[in-house]
Amino acid sequence: MHDPITQARLAMRLDRYLNDYTARKVKEDNPYREKWHAVSQEADIARVNNNLTPELIDDVRIALNKL
Repeated sequence: MHDPITQARLAMRLDRYLNDYTARKVKEDNPYREKWHAVSQEADIARVNNNLTPELIDDVRIALNKL
């Protein structure tokens, strides 16, 4: 998973999900917001370390879809 091309593709997917989150303007009282923040922060850390996985990106997508 540390292949630069794979990491770049996963990072692009992550960016798309982060942009979608920003566009949604999620309310402060949304019960899934805490899960979103935890998963998105974990993904950001993995991106910095070039350690993104498809599973982690899917967790971000799932959290976004629950909002």
